Amino acid sequence: MSATFAWRPIHFTQQIERVYVEEMQLRMIPLQRLACTIGIAAFAGFQLWDLLLDPHALPRTAPIRLAIIALFAAEFVITFVPSLRRPPYLLMQNIAVYTFVAVGFSLILAQLPNGFLAGVSGFLLGMIFIPVVVIGTAQAAATLTPLVLSPLLVMALAGATRLEIVNALSWIVGGAGFVLGFAYLLDVINRRAFQLEQMLETEKNRSENLLLNILPADIAERLKAGEKPLADRCDAVTVLFADLVGFTELSRRLQAGDIVDLLNDLFSRFDSLVEQHGAEKIKTIGDAYMAAAGLSGGDGDHVASIADLALDMREAFGKFCRHHGLALDLRIGVHSGEVVAGVIGRQKFAYDLWGDTVNVASRMESNGVPGEIQISAETRRLLSARYHAVPRGEIEIKGHLPRMTYLLQGAG
Repeated sequence: MSATFAWRPIHFTQQIERVYVEEMQLRMIPLQRLACTIGIAAFAGFQLWDLLLDPHALPRTAPIRLAIIALFAAEFVITFVPSLRRPPYLLMQNIAVYTFVAVGFSLILAQLPNGFLAGVSGFLLGMIFIPVVVIGTAQAAATLTPLVLSPLLVMALAGATRLEIVNALSWIVGGAGFVLGFAYLLDVINRRAFQLEQMLETEKNRSENLLLNILPADIAERLKAGEKPLADRCDAVTVLFADLVGFTELSRRLQAGDIVDLLNDLFSRFDSLVEQHGAEKIKTIGDAYMAAAGLSGGDGDHVASIADLALDMREAFGKFCRHHGLALDLRIGVHSGEVVAGVIGRQKFAYDLWGDTVNVASRMESNGVPGEIQISAETRRLLSARYHAVPRGEIEIKGHLPRMTYLLQGAG
């Protein structure tokens, strides 16, 4: 961005402007309370200044000071009323308060000998808070107007000398110029800071969404909290492996882009089903897909979730093949048991599962039947009666005794 535009306020869209104004109003509330507190202390403390100029000034100036103090106290209370903290009301309150203060302070000076010469600089004390309780130069100018005009009007009506009016004009106009310049500069800074905050929030959300695409939500939260090592033993989990039969041969005839497009289409359909059934996608390995349920505990039926997922994946795969005109099969294997789950790696970290349950689930798939969903006897025992599964018989699995398996047909 060029230096020419570096000191111009950023113009937001109407929607973002509304958010910006609301955000700034919230930030201004503590400053308004501070301004009211200082105003109360100043108008109470400067009663001593009145007495120094005129020992008999108390009956004339004290009532005015008490009225202004009461106004500041009321404004302080109003900052705690949400319905009165809306942008239009706050600007009107600021204008009303500064009008009352300008007239009141001018009347106090009119009661004191040489008050217009000795005390007119006091208007600057009231001006210093204007840039931080308004948004932009337009609101600053609206709030400043009574502080500029009211004293001059009161002085003219009170018969102030030309010297007093010129002196007051110099102090007030000079202070007003400083306030407008500071309000403009503060508006530039605040808007750019808000824009950066919005950009950071957008990037934060994008990063969190990316993290949630890689990790389960509870694991992502623990990772952000700095937990190390991040590992869990899960006693009741159901693991699913799915693999495309015939895809390796097909990929030899396709361009690289076509291969990626096909897998992206299919796995995106699977991702939607995983989310729909409350499972977790673990990873893809080439043209194989791995998912699991029960990792976060809870009361959900992890076996039923994976069984429904497997049935829907098989149906979605059929639609995928018909859509692309492909002659492929899908082989799915499922097993239930305990696993160890955790995050490994420092840069390209990954969430993965380990244990005998994972190995058996993988063998259920690799030793399965194309177009079928093969489940272990352990998974079959955990399924409710509404699921229909037929025995396939025992199969040999490396490192295990022969295992009884079933083919999941559907759900009633």
